[in-house]
Amino acid sequence: MNYNETIDAIRQACNTINLCYTDTNCDDGRITSAVKEKEYLDALDIELKKKDPSIIIERPKERWWYDVRINNIPINLKLTTGCTDNAFNKVAIIYTLTGTETSKKNMNYDVWYSAIKSAPRKQVRDHATEYHYLVVNKNDGQILLKSILDIHTYKTNPCNILQINWTSEFKNREFAILDQNFREKEGELLKAIQKSIIQSIRSMTLFANANLDDECEEEVDVIVPPMEPSHSTIASDPL
Repeated sequence: MNYNETIDAIRQACNTINLCYTDTNCDDGRITSAVKEKEYLDALDIELKKKDPSIIIERPKERWWYDVRINNIPINLKLTTGCTDNAFNKVAIIYTLTGTETSKKNMNYDVWYSAIKSAPRKQVRDHATEYHYLVVNKNDGQILLKSILDIHTYKTNPCNILQINWTSEFKNREFAILDQNFREKEGELLKAIQKSIIQSIRSMTLFANANLDDECEEEVDVIVPPMEPSHSTIASDPL
């Protein structure tokens, strides 16, 4: 099964899944989301195996850089009501740009950028080695499945670095770059991340450059007045 056949199979399987996204007894939205994501991936696994038992489905440990890998395509599942969502993942972007999965998962931005610069970059576009988003609209069940390089608009954010507005992406669901323009789209992605980093750095300069020694309050000598002698008496019961 090639890339296009795999993508078509995933879309067809997703169209058969019908979950209720509010039937949990948990008040924590993050836990509810994790529970429902597992339910969705379990259902997707079953439906794909019905269509083709030979399809390869990998489910990694929790908090990995992808949620599921189908025929080696790394996919991040997003259950959404159409809001703007965090979408930044350092390992996923290295993999998208180079086709190589780094063994180092936690890294600062300089180390991350050095990994991108030092690794051989793709000379032609390879869709199967790009990070994909599988987005499910919880309101109406619509699904969107596309590569990070086929996202219409990257949103910058100094706190979350890279965000995507899924309402906008559903409206532009047919958008996809021409394969020969993939390097330009990679540049657009990196520039969006760089802009967020610059915004983040600028938002910290006042505190980062503050001379805290000068800003600390001067020590003040506190004079404690002497205690007055006590004139209290203890009443005794009459004999």
